[in-house]
Amino acid sequence: MHKTRLRLAAAALPALLLAAACSSSSDSTKGPDGTSTILSGKAPLTTAQLSKALVTDSDVPGWTIQPSQTADSSDTSRLTADKPVCQPLADITSSNPRIHRMAFVGAAFAKTTATSGATPEVINQMLVASHAPGDAKKVIESVKTALAGCTGFTATDSTGTKTPFTVSKGPAVPTGDESVSYQMNDAADKKTGAALVAVVQTGDTVTAYVSVKSSGGAGPLPIDVVRKQSEKLKAALAARK
Repeated sequence: MHKTRLRLAAAALPALLLAAACSSSSDSTKGPDGTSTILSGKAPLTTAQLSKALVTDSDVPGWTIQPSQTADSSDTSRLTADKPVCQPLADITSSNPRIHRMAFVGAAFAKTTATSGATPEVINQMLVASHAPGDAKKVIESVKTALAGCTGFTATDSTGTKTPFTVSKGPAVPTGDESVSYQMNDAADKKTGAALVAVVQTGDTVTAYVSVKSSGGAGPLPIDVVRKQSEKLKAALAARK
């Protein structure tokens, strides 16, 4: 499967669910209030370090990985949930989440197809982000808390576009320090508007995965890639000086 084909196929994924991954990469050592985030211990991984730790085709044989190349730095992908309890779920795919990302990189990936140029059955997108000490754990805990009380919400982006979603719990994600998954369904597109979202905390990083079938509907958990990505992040975190 050509990576160009994968890029084009990934563009067909639910726009709101891929909002954060479609933004440009970011790198910062200060929080939203301008204060240093290196309170103690080691600094968050930088964009360069995250890029180096991103899984590649050779890391996961049978898969094709395409790092995001977009340079869109606009803030049109900020998402606001109409129910406060659901906001952590909107934040996972928002360009401006409540818990600040220090740096992040993204990629589209799919199982390699036997026929060159063929569209894979499932397309996945991932967003790998580093956080200030303690914030990654806050992200995963906020998502778990949200899933305990949120079964649906309407997301509004910066342009005022509203999309109604229903939410249900997904399968267990057996990797990372903590993890969780859930399915988001576009209530206005019940036939094809669904995606599986998995969130994995590895140390001071959080990786979000979005999986959809090319024919429409939520895709399965890409566990081979998820496990390998967590392993590479652990190694990168351990190598920090």
